[in-house]
Amino acid sequence: MKQSSAVGRELQQRLRKSHGVVSRSELRALGITREQVATRVARGEWEALSGGLVRSRAAPDCPEQRLEVALRRAGPSALASHRSAAWLWGFAAAPERPVVTVGRSGPGRVLGAEVHRPAGPLRWCERHGFACTDPLRTLVDLAGQLDAGELDSLLDAAVASRLVSAAALDAEVGRLRGRGRHGPAALGEALSRRGFRGAPEPSALERRLLCLLAAAGIVPLGVEVRAGEESCFRLDVKLSERLFVEVDGFAFHWSPEQMGYDARRRNQLGMSGMRVLVYTWRDVVADGARVVAEIRRALALDAEGR
Repeated sequence: MKQSSAVGRELQQRLRKSHGVVSRSELRALGITREQVATRVARGEWEALSGGLVRSRAAPDCPEQRLEVALRRAGPSALASHRSAAWLWGFAAAPERPVVTVGRSGPGRVLGAEVHRPAGPLRWCERHGFACTDPLRTLVDLAGQLDAGELDSLLDAAVASRLVSAAALDAEVGRLRGRGRHGPAALGEALSRRGFRGAPEPSALERRLLCLLAAAGIVPLGVEVRAGEESCFRLDVKLSERLFVEVDGFAFHWSPEQMGYDARRRNQLGMSGMRVLVYTWRDVVADGARVVAEIRRALALDAEGR
């Protein structure tokens, strides 16, 4: 009886750790016989799965369980990758089907899963108890599959998580580029598109804005001026006593701390009766006509006292 109680405790611990999935070989190692397994299956307590696996029906059917099954079926060299890895790292929602990458000797097909083989060595990581590709490689792998909009959203989420940096992503692109894969080039384009790479330093971005204003015949009252209570805030361009423009290079303003500081600063200026128009590198470089139109409209409203 004591042995049976100990076996039962060990079994429950394993089921909790593995999301309700165990292999028949694990059960045998615990001293649970084939007949005992068959009895539990017949009672509906367990479900027999392909690949020599057994699932406890008490465990919820969830993405973690489906990924556990896929990795066990794929063999010891398998890693969660692509959309599954992005989900584990918190960049994206769980995919409908688990996605795994297997070694050269791994199976080409896994029931219920999407299977990939690595193009080059993989760096192994563990996330929430699963073996998976690291965040940098995950983004490179997915970049070759997603359209521009999906990739941009994924990239923003990844950088905001602070698990990766724009510099590290750029280095990963350089390391993997030229190996016959679309992912590195697509990720490099996304880094440039989102302003993480190739964006000018803040001073250069301000110069681009000033050139845009000059071409439109808009003459600022000052640049890099002080405003707010006790002149505690620096603002890029002053258009009137109450109207200012700021330009944010996303590569320099993406962090939660910097974004929080910027929001507090602008809120305080707004409560002091000042209006701050904010534009990004992409706005100034790719959408200058809209920027000029909005600034003209703001100047007109300011002249009317509105």
